[in-house]
Amino acid sequence: MIRRLILIVVCVALPVSAVAGPKEDAQAVFDKFLAAFSAADVDGVVGLFAPDALVWGTTMRELATTPEPVRQYFSNALGNFKPNQLTASAAGPYAATVLSDTVVLVSGMWQIERVVDGKPTAGAPMRVSIAVVKRGDRWLIAQFHNSPRPNPPAPR
Repeated sequence: MIRRLILIVVCVALPVSAVAGPKEDAQAVFDKFLAAFSAADVDGVVGLFAPDALVWGTTMRELATTPEPVRQYFSNALGNFKPNQLTASAAGPYAATVLSDTVVLVSGMWQIERVVDGKPTAGAPMRVSIAVVKRGDRWLIAQFHNSPRPNPPAPR
């Protein structure tokens, strides 16, 4: 009886993060990406990618397969901004598919709002798909694809 009571108390007292699974861990990587992008933190963004990540940025003409072009891409994208000039946020819900305890796919939309001349301007929502993998004790982006969301078809 006492053992059962102790077990119940321990289970109830565990923080939610202690019972997070691969899906929540992968979604947290996407949230960290948005936060680092918002902070115009190139090192923070690039640090979320695995060294052998495959990256198709929105304006990339070639697939990046090493860290150098990934850093260059995000340096170009964020280089002219300071913290508080950008806000990157999810533009609606995103979904995650757990393939294993160490591989999760995350797809959704995100949007960037820029402050230009003191006025906020929102960009069009973009689609994003990432594969997040657990390497050692870290979850990293192993594949990243970002593209503009197409306009809806014109009414007939």
